[in-house]
Amino acid sequence: MRVVVAMDSFKGSVGSADAGRAVARGVKRALADAHVSILTVADGGEGTIDAMASVPGAQRLTIATQDLLGRPIEAAYVLVGNTVIVESASVLGLPLLDHGLDGTVDQTSPMRATSLPLGVVMRAVIDAHAPTAVMVGLGGTGTTDGGTGLVVGLGGVVRDSAGVSLDPADGNPLLRGAASVELPNLGNVAIRGLTDVRAPLRGDSGAARMFGPQKGAEPAMVERLEGAMATWEAEVGGRIGATPGAGAAGGIGAALLALGGDLVSGSEWILEFAGADVWDGADLVFTGEGHIDAQSALGKVPHGVGVVARRHGSPVVVALGGAVGTDTLDGVDAVLPIHTQPLPLAEAMKPDVTEHALAHAARQVAAIVGAVGRTQPM
Repeated sequence: MRVVVAMDSFKGSVGSADAGRAVARGVKRALADAHVSILTVADGGEGTIDAMASVPGAQRLTIATQDLLGRPIEAAYVLVGNTVIVESASVLGLPLLDHGLDGTVDQTSPMRATSLPLGVVMRAVIDAHAPTAVMVGLGGTGTTDGGTGLVVGLGGVVRDSAGVSLDPADGNPLLRGAASVELPNLGNVAIRGLTDVRAPLRGDSGAARMFGPQKGAEPAMVERLEGAMATWEAEVGGRIGATPGAGAAGGIGAALLALGGDLVSGSEWILEFAGADVWDGADLVFTGEGHIDAQSALGKVPHGVGVVARRHGSPVVVALGGAVGTDTLDGVDAVLPIHTQPLPLAEAMKPDVTEHALAHAARQVAAIVGAVGRTQPM
């Protein structure tokens, strides 16, 4: 039996590679002669660089820059041929925001955090390598600035209604009246955003209302951001905000569209690029992440694995989650929790507990599939 394991990270517990190895151990305990392929994967958010660095011929490089709050940081990027891959989470990641003693995000974060560092990194790698394409992993960020900071970091200018240029170093330009823009010249470089969600820029499933609260935005701030997004959207391209993925990474997706780029599902692109040789002929596919919920169905790794696995004819696809809030994912036959009994969150997220639970769940699934010998979808 041929088995493909493509697990996302269980954030705060184990990474994609460790989760994959745990599942593989479980499969081997049930089916000793199984051929198991493990893919290090991501959806455009955290882990994108690790996934792409595993591709043959890839070079993992670093650059000194700043994070979303202006603090010094070193960011990694990947060079594959004439293509550069950068990751928003490495410089704009949600964990980089200030947190209170109770673990909640500082409520001033929406006003202070900007996407400027990602634009600076993109400009630097374009100047250094003259690539034909820059792939931008979008996801897992602590910013909600519509990509205003990114535009400035690339060399553009964002102004308020009085024509005053807005410096992202002074705070989120979106909340300081961003009303007009001069887009930077990127030459002939193709820009593509690898989105972790298919969210639009605005609305209940958009950058502010869906994702703003987890980045420190209280209700009044969420609506303030939502209104500012409308003004910004009108300036950068009318209805581009309705494009699936425009709301990814706090609205950076919309900015990339305004720059002439396009957006694709990060999970699907990475899975096809990093695992081109493993999908055909797979009898069983495992995927999963720490919390499988409604956001998972918007384009995260489990959704992408289901789509790609079905595209290649895999008959059985199973998703494993530390917590499960939905049982419906495109192309996935079963969504299963890995814990057999309720556990305190701190206990459930211990790496050894997660890996043991993943291996146990995978062993059970593999034993059933191996015994039944299915060749049709469940």
